[in-house]
Amino acid sequence: MILHVIDNLYPESGGPTTVAIEFVRAQARMGRKAAVLCTKAPRKPEQRAALEERWRGLGIEYIVLEDTPGAERAGAARAAIDRLKPDVIHIHCVWEGLLRHVAHHARRRRIPYVLSTHGMLHPYALAQKRLKKWVYLQVFPGILAGAGELYALNREEADYAGRRFGRPASVLENGIVVADYDIAENGSFRAKAPSLGDRPFMLFVGRLHQIKGIDKLIRSYAHARRRGMELELAIVGPDDGERPALEALVREMGLGEHVHFVGGLFGPEKRDAYAACTLFAHRPRFEGFGITVVEGLAAGRPVVTTRECKLDGSAEAGALRLADDTDEAFGDALHEISSSPDRGRALGARGQAWVRATLDWESLVRRVDASYERVRKAHT
Repeated sequence: MILHVIDNLYPESGGPTTVAIEFVRAQARMGRKAAVLCTKAPRKPEQRAALEERWRGLGIEYIVLEDTPGAERAGAARAAIDRLKPDVIHIHCVWEGLLRHVAHHARRRRIPYVLSTHGMLHPYALAQKRLKKWVYLQVFPGILAGAGELYALNREEADYAGRRFGRPASVLENGIVVADYDIAENGSFRAKAPSLGDRPFMLFVGRLHQIKGIDKLIRSYAHARRRGMELELAIVGPDDGERPALEALVREMGLGEHVHFVGGLFGPEKRDAYAACTLFAHRPRFEGFGITVVEGLAAGRPVVTTRECKLDGSAEAGALRLADDTDEAFGDALHEISSSPDRGRALGARGQAWVRATLDWESLVRRVDASYERVRKAHT
């Protein structure tokens, strides 16, 4: 039995939620017995229904503590662990209280656990709310020290975690089901974005937060349009505090007719956005892995991004167009790819082939199987 633990399964939380859901699904489909313990389930009924459909028939036990009073949740988590008797616990993320309680109980019960950082131990991530995180790691250091294995999202984070915390970390990339994205456009996305009509467009997907660099992307988009690029820009994602400022920037730059804020989309509608777009672009301030970039690659779309999107090996394989992180250089790359359809199609095909070869869930699950076994043996 593998027990996955994560604070919430809100789709709008982005990468950690998406990866945890798909990780469990892939393990269960490959015959592993898996369960999930979380504090909060998806908020909306349609999101809960989509999650149930994703896991239907796979025998995944799903334990949600949101109806348990806050003071009793630690005890409820301990009771669930004692009932399930997992062979290994897989903790996702670092900072939430549930994760700390689970790690402490696992050590007391001598249950081995591993921890996926989801990019949260990268130096850029640690520099955000620095004091709060420093205090946490001083007061509750055991969550890292007790992990049988630490999974970082990229080599840069793994190396830093080794230096900073004095323990090695391995790299475990996020996986994807390419077949879910290798689809034809069906119109469901454009129905959600009527201002686009049938015009071709460039796509961004992600929460509207300062870290995602959407303001930088808009400035690069303006430069590309001045050079002659005719694609519209569709921005898909839930607002995380930045939408008013981004809308003001769009107006300031005279792009109101060409930039379309669609809001958060998930599941089939989000996948149709990738199928419908001509080009996917992401210019983040920091991205531990860039799951939306991987989704763009899986859809066979040409992708333009920067080195801040840390997909180890992707640029070397020619899977995407890596641009310098300036308004002009990134805008030039957007214009370059959009103005050459043949080049864009070739880039998209290489990207999709790279994802299929390196980020297939089956191969990642087998790698984690070997890791779990090492951790269990070291724990006996």
